[in-house]
Amino acid sequence: MPTKTFLNLGKEKRLRILRAAKKEFSRVPLERAIIANIVKDADIPRGSFYQYFENVEDLFVYLMHYMYGIDKRKFAKYLEATDNDVYEALKLKFSNTIDKLTIAENRQFRLNVMSAVFNENSLYESLIPKIQEPDTEIDFAYFPIEVQRSSNFSKLLNIIKMIGKNCLEVFLTKRANKDEIKNDYNNYIDFVKIGFKKL
Repeated sequence: MPTKTFLNLGKEKRLRILRAAKKEFSRVPLERAIIANIVKDADIPRGSFYQYFENVEDLFVYLMHYMYGIDKRKFAKYLEATDNDVYEALKLKFSNTIDKLTIAENRQFRLNVMSAVFNENSLYESLIPKIQEPDTEIDFAYFPIEVQRSSNFSKLLNIIKMIGKNCLEVFLTKRANKDEIKNDYNNYIDFVKIGFKKL
């Protein structure tokens, strides 16, 4: 994780480094990322990089956690826009995610992240537990109390995560266009919502 030196930088400089990192991790998978490209795009001396991060893998892990944090904050806004209907908020979030993934750099970044998760290269073995989402971005508290109290609640959250990951994979591997995958995701979420009520 980043050093205190990095965390004490001004917000603009921290964001500049993270944007440069995302650009490099979009260009190539992690194992081919070049620190020189990151420091050049971030406009920082190469020596400064090592004052902020132990290595490029450390930066990659931090970037993933940073992006997960953004997703969590955005989800609260999706809830507000859907009158606190968690299922409709999930649909809105997925739709916006797919729209962003129509941009080539974002799409390639997500593919490179997926390759990091599924790669059997020894470089990734120690990283996998660190780069996987620390917890579901769907906070327990977003669901109605009666749903939270169900003995099947943890299974519901796992199913929702699997649906999202599967639909993203289908879209990223071009087995469905954006309208088809949004429709599929919405249908799956509706199915889960109806099915859970019957349990």
